[in-house]
Amino acid sequence: MTGLPADVTVDEVASAFSRKCGVIAEEIDSGRPRIKLYTDENGDFKGDALIVFFKAPSVDMAITLLDDTDFRIGDDGVGSGRMRVQAADASYKKTQYTNEEEKEKERQKASARDKQKIIKKTQKLDARLADWSDDEPMNVVEQSSKWDKLVILKHMFTLDELAEDPAAILDIKEDIREECSKLGEVTNVILYDLEADGVASVRFTGAEAARACIGVMDGRSFAGQKVKAYISDGREQFKKSRRKAEDTEEG
Repeated sequence: MTGLPADVTVDEVASAFSRKCGVIAEEIDSGRPRIKLYTDENGDFKGDALIVFFKAPSVDMAITLLDDTDFRIGDDGVGSGRMRVQAADASYKKTQYTNEEEKEKERQKASARDKQKIIKKTQKLDARLADWSDDEPMNVVEQSSKWDKLVILKHMFTLDELAEDPAAILDIKEDIREECSKLGEVTNVILYDLEADGVASVRFTGAEAARACIGVMDGRSFAGQKVKAYISDGREQFKKSRRKAEDTEEG
């Protein structure tokens, strides 16, 4: 990836990408995430990094969710600048083994002792994948409940905005539907126009698209506000004025 902030750390990159895209592979000896930050001849960070995920599908997930997004968004809603996320080409992979220390590590992995380490590390990472819980924006385990397809979005509008232009609700709904449809088929969008938190709900046909929506929308800046996105648990009740039939929530 490219375009990362100059002061970024390995731990910060690991936190951002593992939370949304999956488990990151770890170094056999140190247990540190396999993330390389590239520096220039003066030792200054170039804004480029390489991440090795434990599972290949996480690469596609990272590209889908994080390419052309801000790595950070401040409390003021201002982003750190768009980053580019793509699959590593041969030139990046080659740089991992350009010095003798890394070559020696690779030779050590071939020993019987380190093969056992690899097996144990793989087992632990598999266990972490299995435990990747509902608390995370992206959940590996498909849920059966109807609520796993319903995403709640907060701070999508303000009551003042709707008071100034009642017709704005239609434009906001269409903007939300258009943006979320990039992630999967959307069956329903509802704006709860009596909620001060600017609440909207988006129902997808599949849970995977709903989880992808969380990864894209949570923390994103929308109309100058920082969006909060999460899967509905079915217990929250939001208020809206009576409108047309198409605003009725589908089961």
